Amino acid sequence: MTNLSGQTLRYYDRIDLFKPIYTDALTNYRYYTESQLYTLDLIKSLKYVGTPLDKIKEVQHYAVEDMIPFLEEQEKRIENQLAQLKEAQYILRKTRKQMLEQLSIPSFGEVYEKREDASRILCLEVTNVTAESTSAEDTIKLMKAIENEGSVQTTRYGSIYPLKNYHSISDIIYQFIFIPILTEKSIELAEDNITVRLMPSGRYASIAFVYSPKAYIEHYKKLYAYIEKKQIQTEMDVFEIVMPMHYSPNKEEQVIVELKLKIED
Repeated sequence: MTNLSGQTLRYYDRIDLFKPIYTDALTNYRYYTESQLYTLDLIKSLKYVGTPLDKIKEVQHYAVEDMIPFLEEQEKRIENQLAQLKEAQYILRKTRKQMLEQLSIPSFGEVYEKREDASRILCLEVTNVTAESTSAEDTIKLMKAIENEGSVQTTRYGSIYPLKNYHSISDIIYQFIFIPILTEKSIELAEDNITVRLMPSGRYASIAFVYSPKAYIEHYKKLYAYIEKKQIQTEMDVFEIVMPMHYSPNKEEQVIVELKLKIED
């Protein structure tokens, strides 16, 4: 009748949550009245929505008028949990999308064009920072800022710098370093040098390669030559995306760098 096991009913009896109306001293059989099913329904309902047993023990002694604000409180708690689950689902989708984009890179070492959706990025303004001198402290600042907003850091990070005819990787001076924002929520920031920017939707000319200082400048020059040869109009900012090749602690650490420029359609 209750869809509960005898073990559960015995446990509820032992902790004084739901006691039988009578227990036979000889057989130790427990007897319940039909009217007790109403109490048990309340216990099962509150337990289903995650109310602790100690709180249920207290609540079952409430008057009906006192029960209403308690149930409203439980409803708000569940609404918050649903919002957190929705947020978690959104983050999973964004992370999966990033990995699919990595797998869909058509070729390494060659320029390709692709269309991308707009995405928000959390940017830290920096000075005198290059690919060879990026500080972990800067990335940690961004990580803390995003986690303070109740979200998580992505497995990617990046930078923004002007499009120029660079001859050495040390000549490339970052204006911003960034991490993609995985949350849908608005971001409130306390530090003036951290801002939310939009990586616009549109068509991008891109090149991807396994990072080394030598490979970086070689592939940058290849992208720059592609832009000049085709006389492509660009937004004049280079987006550098850094992503792991794998997540195994047993393999040598390697990262993929993707350089991309928004081009006019």
